[in-house]
Amino acid sequence: MRRLAFIFAAGAALIAPAATLAVINAAGDGSLVVKNGAAPWNVAGEPDVPVVALTITGSVIGRVTDFGKIIIDPGPNTDAVPQVIGAGKALDVKGSDTAQMWIGGDFTFRAVGGKFTILVYGSHVNLVAAGTGKARVAGMPDTPTGDGRYSLNDSDFRSLPGTQTARLLIGSSG
Repeated sequence: MRRLAFIFAAGAALIAPAATLAVINAAGDGSLVVKNGAAPWNVAGEPDVPVVALTITGSVIGRVTDFGKIIIDPGPNTDAVPQVIGAGKALDVKGSDTAQMWIGGDFTFRAVGGKFTILVYGSHVNLVAAGTGKARVAGMPDTPTGDGRYSLNDSDFRSLPGTQTARLLIGSSG
């Protein structure tokens, strides 16, 4: 009898997160996944092109395991608070009242449950975004492979392009 009660409790514990996820995933939601992305830096050592530039209503989580920079703007009308761990103190972004920037190596980030504009620069960039919106991705110009891969809306993974893509739609109502 105890074994049956345990199995029932374990099953209920697994069903609750699945049900929550089903409610969160609205009709029309899509995804963007970037694995081990890298984009060029200029001669002054500043990031030149973002690996990922996106505006999304939904959620984004990721990690930069080498040196990088991230700018997150939740906009003025949100209670959503982005989190960046391992990149030090948030810096203000010139020309914006709501955007913040973090610079460092080996940091994680998440922006959940709102509308965000996010720019991720650096190398060894990994990111998962779910919701609706638009994005641009880029890799290294002279590297046909090995500069990362991306998948849009559950499509097959492909190499990041050497120049920034045109606008990509995440989900069906982005």
